[in-house]
Formats: sequence, C-alpha cells, structure tokens
Amino acid sequence: MYFFRLYNMYKCRVNKRLYYILNKLPFQKYNLLKAMKYSMFSGGKRLRPCLVYGIGRMFTVNLITLDVISSAIECIHIYSLIHDDLPCMDNDSLRRGKNSCHIEYNEYISLLAGDAFQSLSFNILSNSIMPGVSNYKRLNMISELSNSIGSSGMCIGQMLDLEKKTITDHNLESINLYKTALLIRSSVRLAYFASRNRSKSILQILDSFAICIGLAFQIKDDIIDFKNDSCSVIKNIKHAEHKIKDLYEKAFLALKSLKKKDFNIKFLENLTKFIILGNQ
Repeated sequence: MYFFRLYNMYKCRVNKRLYYILNKLPFQKYNLLKAMKYSMFSGGKRLRPCLVYGIGRMFTVNLITLDVISSAIECIHIYSLIHDDLPCMDNDSLRRGKNSCHIEYNEYISLLAGDAFQSLSFNILSNSIMPGVSNYKRLNMISELSNSIGSSGMCIGQMLDLEKKTITDHNLESINLYKTALLIRSSVRLAYFASRNRSKSILQILDSFAICIGLAFQIKDDIIDFKNDSCSVIKNIKHAEHKIKDLYEKAFLALKSLKKKDFNIKFLENLTKFIILGNQ
C-alpha cells in the first residue's frame, strides 16, 4: 500500500537523523547517553514526525528541513515519556513492552536523560540547516514548541493529571489537550511555519485537525487502560468511543476544507485513520 511505503520511508528518515544526532554527542560511554539511546530506540511508531512529513509534503517543504523539525519534535516526545514513567509521575515500570528508562538505568539518570532530550530539541531547531527557513521562521518554531511544552502546555497538563480528584468530561479534555494534543499541534504548526504559505484561515484549519487527532489519540490510549479495569467502566468506554468517532469526523472535515483549497490530503487522510483507528 502506498501509504505504508511513505510512512515507513518517513520513519526511516527520522530514525536515521536521530541516530546521527545522538552518535555525534560527547560522552558516548556514559550512562546518560546510553539511557537516551535506549529510550529513543526502544520502539515507537514516530507518529508525530510522520505528521511533520505529511504536512510538509502537502506544502512542499524541503525534506531536509522536515528531518530537522521531526527530530526536534521526537526528542520532546521521548523526553515526555521518560519523565511520565518516573515514580514521582505515573510510576510505570514498562514502556512499549520493555523496561522503562528508570528501571533499566535508574531514576536520576532517567531524569537527566529527559532533561537532555528537551535541551537537545531546541539545539536541533536552533543550529541545524533548514533550507528555505529564515531566522524569523526559526524563532517562530522555537517559540511555538517551547510554549506547547511548558507551563501553558505539557507541564500544566501533567500537573492537572496528577492532581485530579474526580474525572469529568471537562477536566479530562483539558488534561488531554495540554498533555498530549498541543505537542501534536506543534508538529503540524512547525511544518507549516517552514512553508511559504501564510494564511490564517489555513492555520486555523490545521489547528482544528491537529487538536482533534490529538484528543482522539489520547482518549483511545485511555480506553486501553479502562479495559484493564472492572465492568463498571463499560459505560465510560462507550462514551469515550463515541467521542473518538466525533473527533475523527471533525478531523476529516478539516482535511476536506484543505482539499477544497487544492491541497493533496491523501497521505494525511490515511495517517489520520492509522492514528485513530489503527492499533497504537
């Protein structure tokens, strides 16, 4: 299938770039670098980088530029997973069927590995060659990404998740928005910022698309956790599945709006189906 050929090509591109970046770093024999490599290459579908490539493909952004953006985004994603698993956060001992970073190494190494990935992301965005990207565009990217992962993004989402006392539709959507969906929106936005297109209406459509798939992705992940609980949560699962269907339809409405503007949305359509309907 053409979609999977493209998807696998994009995965290979970002993996190759990440191998290159991590292998160039100093202190290769130390546990910090070993923990970073362990976490980065312990599986994962590279969905956020593939979104970067998909949006970039639609707006004809240079592939080398997309390699840079997708690598920076994935460094942030891996940082978030390492910290998410820590005992002071979700206290998970497994990640993708393997030992979490703090189990394989230890807690302080994992904490530092996450910190290192966060700073590495901004180093990549600041210093890497991105054909067609001006310093002004580069600053926009750095500003967007930093905003989506700090106290107005991922960090506040993690706090809301840890401190929730009751689960309501409202607070759950807020958690999913800040903790998950905003980084997905940044994946889409950074690729768009690298393009020559400067339309507020198109950016609004892209934002709607990204938020919908980000929320749906997280709800789907939550359903997996629900299914490990008792039968009392069946009603919640049905409600969540209905919400996913609604978000899926809204994501496709956004893509259809882009199609009306003569953009090729085929890859993004298939990627959306894969993210929301496929096994994650």
